[in-house]
Amino acid sequence: MVKILGIVLLLQAAAYCVDSYIISEDYTVTVDTNYGKVKGGFGARSHANKSEILYWFRSIPFAEPPVGNLRFAAPVPKAKWSEVLDVRHKSQECIQGSSPVSGKEDCLYLKIYSRHRPNKYLNLPVVVWIYGGAFFEGSADFDDHRPDFLLNEDVIVAAVQYRLGFLGFMSLGDTVAPGNNGIKDQILGLKWIKENIKNFGGDPNKITIWGQSAGAASVAYLLQAKQTKGLFSKAILNSGSSLSPWSLAKDLPDATKEVAKKLNVNTRTSSNILESLRQVDAKELQEAASSVMKQKLILSNPLQGLVFTPVIEPNHDDAVITEYSHELLKGGKFHHVPILAGYTSLEGYFEELAALFRLWVAKYDLYHPQLVPDDMNLLPITKAIIAESIKNKYFGILPIALSTEKLMRFIADTQFEKPIQEALRLYSAYTKVYAYHFSYEGPLWGRTNRTYNGVGHSEDLAYIFDYNIKGSEEDYLTRKRVVKLWANFIKYGNPTPKRESLLQNVIWPGNSVIEKAENLEFLEINSDLKIKGIPNEDKILFWNDLYRKYGRLPYSTF
Repeated sequence: MVKILGIVLLLQAAAYCVDSYIISEDYTVTVDTNYGKVKGGFGARSHANKSEILYWFRSIPFAEPPVGNLRFAAPVPKAKWSEVLDVRHKSQECIQGSSPVSGKEDCLYLKIYSRHRPNKYLNLPVVVWIYGGAFFEGSADFDDHRPDFLLNEDVIVAAVQYRLGFLGFMSLGDTVAPGNNGIKDQILGLKWIKENIKNFGGDPNKITIWGQSAGAASVAYLLQAKQTKGLFSKAILNSGSSLSPWSLAKDLPDATKEVAKKLNVNTRTSSNILESLRQVDAKELQEAASSVMKQKLILSNPLQGLVFTPVIEPNHDDAVITEYSHELLKGGKFHHVPILAGYTSLEGYFEELAALFRLWVAKYDLYHPQLVPDDMNLLPITKAIIAESIKNKYFGILPIALSTEKLMRFIADTQFEKPIQEALRLYSAYTKVYAYHFSYEGPLWGRTNRTYNGVGHSEDLAYIFDYNIKGSEEDYLTRKRVVKLWANFIKYGNPTPKRESLLQNVIWPGNSVIEKAENLEFLEINSDLKIKGIPNEDKILFWNDLYRKYGRLPYSTF
């Protein structure tokens, strides 16, 4: 103990601060990988009146830079290197889809964090974080949401960076440019982790993939991809699914051609489009793509999907998504690993979504069939009939434009709850599924003025990561419980392997072979932990009844 304290004091004395971690240039650690040696950092950080040891590797390249002829191509594994590679400092984030354009194309790096000095005999469980951001923004860095609490549970935390927006998901709908390169980046990153994590102290047979929002939809696609067999043993999905309408692009080849036209590229052949777009400056390319995306979202209905997201590919050797997810899950064509998944109590509440739908509420009032999901595959006359029942169910006689809170409920149900519940039902026929509903309204996300009741999209992350926001003892207790549940699942594939006083002696049984989504059991995460039936049952029964009576298979989403 005296020796460790001495090391901590030395580290703090000779250190400088990066991203709220105290990092010393004098203390490094070198690890062998299949590609060459990497030099990581070894430091300490003062947190909650104590010093914590941290080992970090923040810029490990797992692919060749996706530039030049590798732009819009599946990732190529990184060539071996001979010198020791310094990976202590963070890499650039991938080019962001938001304005102004930021980031770099050379961005395919992964991060590894641990409380323990790398040792191939440790065999610690590993969780791989896949970040969200609607597939057009985000990064693998933990700048404002540190993974300290999971690290303290003796879990190794890794994160994979992947291409976003047009650069990550451009597609022409053919084998020249099939798309989904962002998902393929994730797969290659997972392969690297599987092959090398043992030398960092991790157990390659205890890897959990975990994502939130678009990251959760990514995890769902990774569950379905044949290329990921054996790469992970468990999956966690916070607030997202491959059945969510926003997780699958509907007219991506058309959007790609519009970007090309905006850049004065001849669109006669796919090969010409691809080669010409590879010559354009990356930021100029992204600016054109952002312009097309905004135009599309204004003109098309955002309830039916986004623009530059995963897409159905034609069949070819590297294809990762070739069938609708609903058909795959129904047929059990996914990796049958334990799954933990759920959502917050008001997923329709977050600022970016509110701004997007503000442009559309008047259109919904003018033409109610816009409220009907396209994935039901209905004839116009049936759509018109169903539209009125949807309008009445959610908004009554009031105009939608005057019903902000009800619109948020509608968005939560159609974009998150309904598709996630259907995915859980389909998963349950083949594997154990732990469903949760997060309804604890606390301040740790930074939302203090609650004008609407309910926990918004992403708020639950503040009860797993450290956002450095002060709260009450009850807030901290809730966070301890959530961290323990997630850590138990990462370690054992079961969030409550035994009764614990911290978890109020609750045993979370999970779901197996659930024929109807309304029969799912959830863990309600609030001031207390309770096993309950499906949340928001009235609305979910309404939707399930509509799909059973009128929906026409196959469903592209749900």
